[in-house]
Amino acid sequence: MLELLLRNALRDPLPLVVVGIAAAVLAWDVALAGWMSARREAPRAFTQLAAFCGLLVVPALVVGIASATEAGSRTIAGITWIIPAVAVAFALQVSYALVARLVSVLVGIPILLYDLLLVAIAAGDYLVAQRGQAPEALQAVLSARDVVVGMTVGRAALVSPLTALVPMLAPAYPARWRLSGAVRALLVLAATALTTLLVIEWPRGVAAVRSYRVAYAEPMQARPSGDFVLGVRLYPALDGAPPARAVRADGALVEAFAPNVVFLLLENDGTRTAALDSLSRVLEPLRADSVRIAIGLRVDGRPGPADDAERVASIARVLQRVRPDVLFPAVAPPLPRWFFAAPPSAAWWRDILTRSAREVERVRPRTVLGWSAARLDATDSAVYRWATQPQSPVELVGASIYPSFSGLPAVDGRLRALERWHAQAVQRGGGAQPHWLVNVGGLPHAHGDAAQTAAIRRTLAWASRQPWIGAAIIGEPADYDGWLGLRAANGRQRAAVSAIGLAARRMREVRTTP
Repeated sequence: MLELLLRNALRDPLPLVVVGIAAAVLAWDVALAGWMSARREAPRAFTQLAAFCGLLVVPALVVGIASATEAGSRTIAGITWIIPAVAVAFALQVSYALVARLVSVLVGIPILLYDLLLVAIAAGDYLVAQRGQAPEALQAVLSARDVVVGMTVGRAALVSPLTALVPMLAPAYPARWRLSGAVRALLVLAATALTTLLVIEWPRGVAAVRSYRVAYAEPMQARPSGDFVLGVRLYPALDGAPPARAVRADGALVEAFAPNVVFLLLENDGTRTAALDSLSRVLEPLRADSVRIAIGLRVDGRPGPADDAERVASIARVLQRVRPDVLFPAVAPPLPRWFFAAPPSAAWWRDILTRSAREVERVRPRTVLGWSAARLDATDSAVYRWATQPQSPVELVGASIYPSFSGLPAVDGRLRALERWHAQAVQRGGGAQPHWLVNVGGLPHAHGDAAQTAAIRRTLAWASRQPWIGAAIIGEPADYDGWLGLRAANGRQRAAVSAIGLAARRMREVRTTP
């Protein structure tokens, strides 16, 4: 995994540059706080405030990053208030320095404006984490923050806690060396640039948050024939046996949705024999209840030939041990990750699907071989065109549907693209394979819990009106790998569970009514 991370980071170094700049600002804050707090001629309140900031800025950032995932949030969810508290302390330090004339106005004002925006961001992050929603103005600031960071790392900024911006201390007293003066000038320029970008993008953030209003109560169309069913994703991407905590927590999703399909993702280590045997035992009650089991093998970045051989061997073990109804030999994440920017090529997809089809035919022919588009870009379009041909080995075609920076319009754009691809495939004499929406979700942190519910509603409503869509799987189950889950990192169940669960029950009632 580390080798793959480094390989992809070197191919796309911008995420490393962003992290490096944040680390440099953090180091500057800590060093500056230590230097200022040691000055005897400085006012005592000022030195104590600077020391407070320097002491707690690193722990606050660690809390912010760790609390974004369920694994990290277990022990620190109760102290996330430290993040807005530290942000306020930084703003107070800069304000004190300006009022006491310890720093030039040309230096202090840009840093103060930047720190005040970070106070708003920290408050918005805290309210969204605790309540699921922030006031529209604050929610729009979070959206603007994601857009600004996304200029360098793309859509990964929407779900990753690494989007955290580091506050700045005011460098009180004149610079002693040319180098420190140059560093101050760079910090002022950076603060000015980021503040300007955040202000410019704020209206766009407002528009993104408001875009979901039209879908808050959008209904699904009943299909009494039962040819459209709902499913749910369960558990984190497994690198071993299913964690007992996840099995218990995600059981609430099974109760809420009563799904006809469950979908699970496996990492490489999750395909070992012992892990697969444990997974098979966990899934047995669902199988006994006639729930279809779909398994996907996760793919990050662009695998090499050695990875392909191991993947094919893993497929054989999954088929033998878990006996899935549907198998996706490779599944890309619905939103890209920071250090896995390079997606697999169309040629790689065709090769791995062809090799996987031979393995499925050899080991367990009754398992359906599937492929799912994640980005819906030119590469996915080419693979879709190939996969929907009559002679293609792919038996089921899917897609992941999530919003982007613009909010609900991005969902509509992806749905139109999928509809256009299918229409073109039918015109060519293909497209007869069943189609699933393999991963349907929203952006509960970037745009709020209500926006997540609206995005899922819009996608399910569209899917229920398309006779060629047979299933929609709702995911991610929790914030296992970023801000995407139906359950927040602190254990809070998001509003989409009850809202979509009620809609799912009504659809089942229509199907069972004679």
